[in-house]
Amino acid sequence: MKKNGRTFLDDIKLINRGINEFEIFLPGQLKWLFIYSEITMLIPYIGIYMTSVVISELSSQQRVWVLTVSVNAAIMLTLILTIVSAFINKRISVGYNQLFQAHEIRLNEKANAMKFSLLENEKIRELRDEVSGSISCSGAGMGSLYWDCEIIFKALFSAATAIVLLAFNAGVKGTTLGFDNTLFGFANSVWGYLALTVIIIISAAVSSRMTSKIFDVSFDVFKNGAKYNRYADYYKLEYLSDDKSAKDVRLYAQKNLILDEVLDKCYIPFAEGDKREKDASSKNNGIMLLLSALTGGFVYILVGAKAINGSIGIGNVLLTYSAVTMLIKALTDFAMTFTDLRNNNEHLLRYFDYISLEEEADAADKSVACNYAQVNIDNVSFQYPGSKNYALRNVSLFIENGQKIAIVGANGSGKTTLVKLICGLYDVAKGSIKINDTVVTARNRNECGKWLSAVFQDFSLLALPIGTAGSADR
Repeated sequence: MKKNGRTFLDDIKLINRGINEFEIFLPGQLKWLFIYSEITMLIPYIGIYMTSVVISELSSQQRVWVLTVSVNAAIMLTLILTIVSAFINKRISVGYNQLFQAHEIRLNEKANAMKFSLLENEKIRELRDEVSGSISCSGAGMGSLYWDCEIIFKALFSAATAIVLLAFNAGVKGTTLGFDNTLFGFANSVWGYLALTVIIIISAAVSSRMTSKIFDVSFDVFKNGAKYNRYADYYKLEYLSDDKSAKDVRLYAQKNLILDEVLDKCYIPFAEGDKREKDASSKNNGIMLLLSALTGGFVYILVGAKAINGSIGIGNVLLTYSAVTMLIKALTDFAMTFTDLRNNNEHLLRYFDYISLEEEADAADKSVACNYAQVNIDNVSFQYPGSKNYALRNVSLFIENGQKIAIVGANGSGKTTLVKLICGLYDVAKGSIKINDTVVTARNRNECGKWLSAVFQDFSLLALPIGTAGSADR
């Protein structure tokens, strides 16, 4: 079944690629998370199992040594696993605190390695902003992948443990193929277990469907609302909280304009999204509560009848009900989280689009014995990638060793572009640039670096006079 234009197999491959990528900037984090998830999900099952043993013993032979061993075993195992999980959780917390920084470092490393022409491309910059903005805003992308992996690990281990407990403690031994017209006969037959299996499957399927719808609504709200996030940050955190809005209202009569902008691009979109999420949640949660009550009632009737019939101990009633409940929850959590993972792949795709951009080929440094340099720019023309207009056309210039020149021109005339070409940040479209006898290209930039250094201008508007700003800086 396709979701967001991708097949189930496509999503599995993308999730696996995301997990492998996650290991690059946080090695070992997911392995520790897997171990931690196993331990934390085992602890409640120990309590359930030992409680069932104690109840069954109290309702039958009441042997003191069995009760003592069961209680002590439960306490010791729970204590040991709790201590171990606490140490692992400390290790995981340290790694998690590095997640967002490591993610940004990974993007910075990619930016430093990619072709400079891509780095200055407006669409690539927008892609980088989307990737960084998504994870910083809601953890979308690698953050959600990490959080969802924890839920998936716990759900799988919980489901496996519940199935094992049910197989060995739900009174399978002595089950008959046929049954009479009594509830006891039905409960003690394979048809009773078949009915229980069907109930579990239906309950888990409906619950998964309901929770998946909630996640789909949340994803749609975030995807369509993310574009308003920058507006909200500007208006709520900067413009409205500062005296800028107060001046604009009084000096330029912009009260209505400001109100319309804030409502249209901040409050109304987020309020509508919040209402959609709450409506979906309340409706689906009501259905799931009804389904849970029906499932629980059926399980109690079935296992209660087996307990009265003597097929299982009294304690196994509690164990079976708890195991069925946790199995349904585990299956629901798995389906719900997998839906979120498939939606999250939209953000992973953008991440991998950025990470997969072409990188510059490494060029080996060459020793240059010559201590002087002459720059020969011969009939050079250049267009920025994606632009139809020439930034430079048929430019020729010769700079002698030791000569000082000034290149003067209007904004946009190509002064900075020419310097970038001389530095080898871009390759010329036509003509050539030579330093001595070496043709300058992006591939041999390191070779030409002996003769070149550049300081590009960076405009700054100071809020204070230069003297005041300088003294404040000191």
